[in-house]
Amino acid sequence: MNYSKSLYTIFQKNDATDLIKKLETKFDYYTIDDCFIVTTVTDEVKLNSYVASPYELIINYSQDELVKIKSKFQRFIATFLVKFFSSFLRYIQIDKAQTLNNFLLPTNFFSKDWETLDIRKLEQKAIERYSNHSLIIRSVNQVQNPKLFENLKQNNWLLIAVRQVYIFRNKEVWAKKRDTIKDKKLLGSKRFTFQKISHLNIEALLCAESLYNSLYLEKYSQHNIHFTAKYLQEMIKLELLSLHMLEDSQTKQYVGVLGITEDENTMTIPLVGYDMTYAQKDALYRRLIVFGINEAMKKNKLLNLSAGAPTFKRTRGAEDVLEYMCVNVNHLSFLRRIGWGFIALLSKYFYVPMLLRLKL
Repeated sequence: MNYSKSLYTIFQKNDATDLIKKLETKFDYYTIDDCFIVTTVTDEVKLNSYVASPYELIINYSQDELVKIKSKFQRFIATFLVKFFSSFLRYIQIDKAQTLNNFLLPTNFFSKDWETLDIRKLEQKAIERYSNHSLIIRSVNQVQNPKLFENLKQNNWLLIAVRQVYIFRNKEVWAKKRDTIKDKKLLGSKRFTFQKISHLNIEALLCAESLYNSLYLEKYSQHNIHFTAKYLQEMIKLELLSLHMLEDSQTKQYVGVLGITEDENTMTIPLVGYDMTYAQKDALYRRLIVFGINEAMKKNKLLNLSAGAPTFKRTRGAEDVLEYMCVNVNHLSFLRRIGWGFIALLSKYFYVPMLLRLKL
């Protein structure tokens, strides 16, 4: 399966906003040494999804994250910086950008080809086609992509830390954790059972969208990715996503959803949702997450469980790793280079120390 090429095919056949609401971007691709690389291209700041818009990620999405900062002083400083940055980022045309290898997921992943990819050749092709756009590669970290990270660094890409993600890669450590032992008992439940969903099961797909929305959009942030049932259907049809619904055997209703994407060595979970009217003792979130971790461990795959719920993930053996947005602006005007450089400095000297200190 060529994930990048399959994804490109989906968006060539459908309107982007029918698949991911609020997504405003153009799709293109490059072929480097037989590696097909899908890219998204934006030209200006407007209502968009953060997976295609640096402005949405840095400004609008981050505003919803500020409530996690307990210190009033630090929250005040962070809020001031975000508001100041709003006008500044528009001025330096931050959304005049193309995001390479953009799978439009909370956490992108990279094929093996990326470890030896000729970055200079990719830069040259991308800049020739869009000479006034910054180049962005999301979701790079030093555990999963050590060679790519060093390659980008040596080629003078800016390394902008955006969050901490939680990685499971040691099956033995995970299996011995006290919380894991408790969690695994949930998998034997007769009341709550998992069903793998076909792309033909429209009722389940609509329910999956609703359960995801209630958690990630209504509870957490309207700036999270707004997947639609149609998009889930297209992803499942091309085997880019496996969708698992949690059913309550008493009510015969779906009460949870888990979406899994994977390649040869890596698994991510871009889609989670559950019925929040259920009591905490029913442990719907735990059931979903332990199912996902267990699937990765059974297949001996590294699981990137994205950001959020740090204590929950650490007590089950996850490693916290800084995730970077890597940016190439060497071909842009002096003003825009300075602007992006300032963002990188703030990330390194303000944001990263805060992330590490607050253990977010």
